Amino acid sequence: PTDWVSSLLAFKKSNGKLRICIDPKPLNKALRRSHYPLPIIEDILPDLAKARIFTLCDVKNGFWHVELDEPSSYLTTFETPYGRYRWRRLPFGISPAPEIFQHRLELAIQNLPGVKAVADDILIYGEGESEEEAIRDHDQKLSRFLYRCREQGIKLNKDKFKLRLKEMPYIGHVLTTKGLKPDPHKVQAIIDFETPKDVAGVHRFLGLVNYLAKFMNNLSVMCDPIRSLIHKNVVWRWTHEHEEAFSKIKEAISQVPVLKYFDSKLETTLQCDASSTGLGATLLQQGQPIAYASRALTPAEQQYAQIEKELLAVVFGMERFNQYTYGRKVLVESDHKPLEIIHKKPLISAPKRLQRMFLRLQKYEIEIMYKPGKEMYVADALSRAHPKKLSKEACTEEVFKIFEDINMVEYLPISQARMLKIKQTSDVTHELLKKTILEGWPRTKESTPMEVHPYFHVRDELSVQDGIVYRGTRCVIPKGLRAEVMRKLHQSHIGAEGCLRRARECVYWPGMNSEIKDLVSKCDTCRTYEPSQQKETLISHETPNRPWSVVGVDLFQSPVSNDQYLITVDYFSNFFEIDRLETTSSAAVINKLKQHFARHGIPDKVISDNGPQFSSQQFSKFKHMWEFDHRTSSPAYPQSNGKAENAVKSAKQLMRKAKHSGQDPWLAVLDFRNTPSQGIGESPCQRLMNRRTKTLMPVKESLLSSVGDRANLKNMRKEKDRQAHYYNRTAKDLRELQPGDTVRMKPTQLRDKEWKKGTIIGREGSRSYNVQTQDGTYRRNRSHLKDTREERNDFTVFPEYTSPSIEDLPENDQKTSHR
Repeated sequence: PTDWVSSLLAFKKSNGKLRICIDPKPLNKALRRSHYPLPIIEDILPDLAKARIFTLCDVKNGFWHVELDEPSSYLTTFETPYGRYRWRRLPFGISPAPEIFQHRLELAIQNLPGVKAVADDILIYGEGESEEEAIRDHDQKLSRFLYRCREQGIKLNKDKFKLRLKEMPYIGHVLTTKGLKPDPHKVQAIIDFETPKDVAGVHRFLGLVNYLAKFMNNLSVMCDPIRSLIHKNVVWRWTHEHEEAFSKIKEAISQVPVLKYFDSKLETTLQCDASSTGLGATLLQQGQPIAYASRALTPAEQQYAQIEKELLAVVFGMERFNQYTYGRKVLVESDHKPLEIIHKKPLISAPKRLQRMFLRLQKYEIEIMYKPGKEMYVADALSRAHPKKLSKEACTEEVFKIFEDINMVEYLPISQARMLKIKQTSDVTHELLKKTILEGWPRTKESTPMEVHPYFHVRDELSVQDGIVYRGTRCVIPKGLRAEVMRKLHQSHIGAEGCLRRARECVYWPGMNSEIKDLVSKCDTCRTYEPSQQKETLISHETPNRPWSVVGVDLFQSPVSNDQYLITVDYFSNFFEIDRLETTSSAAVINKLKQHFARHGIPDKVISDNGPQFSSQQFSKFKHMWEFDHRTSSPAYPQSNGKAENAVKSAKQLMRKAKHSGQDPWLAVLDFRNTPSQGIGESPCQRLMNRRTKTLMPVKESLLSSVGDRANLKNMRKEKDRQAHYYNRTAKDLRELQPGDTVRMKPTQLRDKEWKKGTIIGREGSRSYNVQTQDGTYRRNRSHLKDTREERNDFTVFPEYTSPSIEDLPENDQKTSHR
């Protein structure tokens, strides 16, 4: 007994012979299909760009080349009047058979150039610039293929062998040296088709005609009259209009063009266009058509904004020609200029619906370029001559549209949505706007009705959803409802900018910004409690051309104590001086400024506030005596002396941080002065003094010198040598004193005339000695000590001194002693 038994079937082949197979319908339901992609004609065409010679081979009894294992063989058991039999080879009728055979066949002929297989039809083609070159290439490929067949045990059908043809029928098409043509037998079948007698006849005719859709760019518009007969609730009636369309279709089909082969090495262009009712796409290379495609828009898609329809056309074209567009750069041509612009912007800036479409395009590498509509005649014609049958992706768009409509209207309460519909319906301009959106906008503004001119510049963003006009996600408010909307926007008196931000989230009408600003500007409540005016544009002080030319001064109280400080900042270098003041009088301030001016020079201009220290007569006298210009800032507007204000802020921060961390604040000031300024690169010290000052950070000695230090040092040494020369002409060196020598020490007090007696006990430096006297120990220069040769005093006590042994000497001393 066997688990599975199928019926026997026999079919007559085209050559008159019988084909034995089985009818395994129950078995097929239990079998798992193999997931192996079966090739189609579009997978092969890109490799035929330079093909000139073709050969077709048919695998004889192709499925029988696959041997079944024992368990699989028992599954194919079938019964006959003579008993039960089972297949030892893969039979026809088994559901996984095509995938299994295709996989085994491709493995057998893999790595053979110029050899393609679809089912049991194997194509060998020769390439070359000339026919002779193509024949040589073809023969080499054919020889390799035949040798591989011998190796793999592949049997070919000699009756179906077609050798070295320039035109080859293949998978329902005709391959030529110039491109792809439709099968003439199928074309003739359409031409010979009798006038349909019923709806079933129309279905059969349209089924034949749709085979040629890729070859014709206006087929759908010609089929429209006949296609109307297959709609539901339409009474069958074949009229003169239908007969005329029937004849035009046959005439057009007899003149179908040859489509160029796709060449993966050439630049690929996709022309896309959208009309009010359909989408069109044309794949081009070097200006020649590769394939055509079009489809109708769903009722929901017909309410899209024009920019959404145009982008949907791009998505449709890229996905329809996926085998050509995926994995290579594609130039997309569109007659919609805003589409080119929005494609270059970040994805987040696009409306939600466009974002979803752009996400579908993320897997492709595309560049969208604007092309005038008059140059887009092919795609434009396709979009207006679309087939009425909706594709799977169109149905998906319909579902998305329903959800979008629900989500869009959910933003509005039921009463508001109803009110919007009522107001928009009663508004003549709005009804005209809605009609224009649904029927499609004209090309130019002059061609649109005058009432909707204000909406022309945003026409690409307008759509109708659930009877309400939207600009993106914002409701378009009719004229009769605008005053109420503005009242609600401003009922909390949040100001013009706040009202505008709220409005831009949810509503739109032409001139909305100016109307809202005008409403707020006339609001008495807002004017009474108006905040400070917007700050004016910055008027900067002219940058000084040298250090300490312009200085700013200001007083401030220490943030860590009650002490008052004066800050003086250089406008050129940002270097500031900080002085603690005992009092805040003019005299105290002037005294500190004089010290700085004596150190850095008198500035050309001093800028301060209007404090009493700077507006006093004493300060006025000071500026005249020291000859500098004094400028004061506006009262209650310290920003006009911003440099001093910033210096005060920095000084306070340094004081606070030093106090908190327990550090020396003057070290903090030192570090601040030596920190390079952002955007300038040099520190305040460098800009003021032309050098760095030493800090606690390790630094190379040369960095602490200025540019002119080397020349100055040379001159200083020369001058020092000159002075020493003249000084030494009347001077002489005194004898060096030794410990134990008795000396007389010059009195240092004018009232003291005695030279005290003492004894040398040590030496400090080249000419400095320690002297022991009755009064104690003193340090004196050699010029203040007279060598008297007297006996030393008994009170002199020398430090205990022991001559070191050889072992006690340092290593260097030992080496020296052995020399």
